[in-house]
Amino acid sequence: MPKVEPSTAVVVEGSDYPGRFAAQCADRLRHRLAHTGGLTTLGVNLTQLPPGQWSSQRHWHSHEDEFVYVLDGEVVLVEETGETLLGAGDSAAFPKGAP
Repeated sequence: MPKVEPSTAVVVEGSDYPGRFAAQCADRLRHRLAHTGGLTTLGVNLTQLPPGQWSSQRHWHSHEDEFVYVLDGEVVLVEETGETLLGAGDSAAFPKGAP
């Protein structure tokens, strides 16, 4: 199995959100690990967030699951039911189609 080195991954800074929605994610860095490994039907990103930055706008997917795993630091997960603090080693799973 080919090893994927995060240091060789394509890094995308910011987001492609339009206008006023882009500022909260402007300084995030996404290392596109799956893309670097040649995968086309699975997305894996190593995302680095400076304090105060968002990983994304609130959203859900109708055709793909989403999984978040925190390697270091803390992030706040925002849902309709409130906020949850996630720390290193915590994860969250979002089934496709569940808003």
